[in-house]
Amino acid sequence: MKRLAAASAGRAREWLCAPAGNDFGIAGFRCWKFWAVLAFYLGGFLLLVRDPFFLRGGAFSYQQGMVTLLLAFVIVAALCWEMMLFGPPRGANLLLQFMMCLPAFLFVARITAAPSMPPADIGVISLTVDGIGKFRQWLGIGRLLEYIPFWIRDLFANWQVTLFFMVVMGALSFRRTGVRLSLLVLLLAVEFFAVFAGRGSAPDWLLGGTICLLAGMGLQFCRCDRIVYYENVVDRLSAAPCDESALRAILRIAAQGREDGRVSEEGVRRIVKSEYGSLGNFSAAEFGCIASELTGRILYEYRIMHLSGGADGVFLIPAPNLCRCETLLGGLSVWPRVIFTLLAAVVWVLLPVDLIPDSIPFVGALDDVTVTILSGIVLRNAMENSR
Repeated sequence: MKRLAAASAGRAREWLCAPAGNDFGIAGFRCWKFWAVLAFYLGGFLLLVRDPFFLRGGAFSYQQGMVTLLLAFVIVAALCWEMMLFGPPRGANLLLQFMMCLPAFLFVARITAAPSMPPADIGVISLTVDGIGKFRQWLGIGRLLEYIPFWIRDLFANWQVTLFFMVVMGALSFRRTGVRLSLLVLLLAVEFFAVFAGRGSAPDWLLGGTICLLAGMGLQFCRCDRIVYYENVVDRLSAAPCDESALRAILRIAAQGREDGRVSEEGVRRIVKSEYGSLGNFSAAEFGCIASELTGRILYEYRIMHLSGGADGVFLIPAPNLCRCETLLGGLSVWPRVIFTLLAAVVWVLLPVDLIPDSIPFVGALDDVTVTILSGIVLRNAMENSR
């Protein structure tokens, strides 16, 4: 029985998880698209390196701080390993996904266009020294800040970048991929076109680097969340053996849940009747018992679906974490933004950093409330998606 279940799971894996062909995504290192995407990413990086914005004395000099690097990495991780828009994170795809980070780092640093202060300064916090100097001296905050690592203080070196960071983290915390992607594109587009509207170095190098980056992303694009979903389903089914009819029925229930978003109680019975009807003459009560047994295994043994009820009945809905790559990379797409968002929110609230002076009644607390709400949304959705 165990051997039969393993063979059935293998056949299911081959059918459901077939790799993308050469016309869709990156098939491997020998695929021409791999070398084309690699050339576009390297070309975009080299063009952005030559942008006068990064040049100091004719040489490249990065002075935009840690927050822009973190922001770019979180965006790439969300696109590649959470939304699964650029192929499975393995082999040639994984290498290109890391290569995407190179032009993305400089692109985000360029569009935010806000160099951080040198390590001796504390950025926005230093602006409050005149007003609360005696208060800080009495509490010893100045001495306390000396013990805070610079990469943490750098989060507040420029409040515009920090606020943009928090807004992007909030946009990435929405559940629907379409909403997250739309908000992310909108936010980046606003910053991108603001560069052309402002004064400063000519954005020709930025435009060329952006075109190369988008061309590489367009060639590599391969939405594989469906493949990852079925891979995770098959992995969980392989952990506990079952007969071939039960395996087919569970796979069909999982497939219908993936396509329709939910499976009704009548839908489960219909699938069970279709799979077990050829094995003998079962009564309606016996089909109901089989459906109940399979539902119990789906919910509590394999944990590939959840039970949801409402006014229109009881339904099985797919587990949300099945669409995420269950590897270290899947965690890298979620937890860094949660940790740094909470860290930024705590430091923002505790330290005397204010966009609106607290002395103004009611309005003075809006910045702290906004940051707290955004961090709460990020944490709540991350916890729900990681269950």
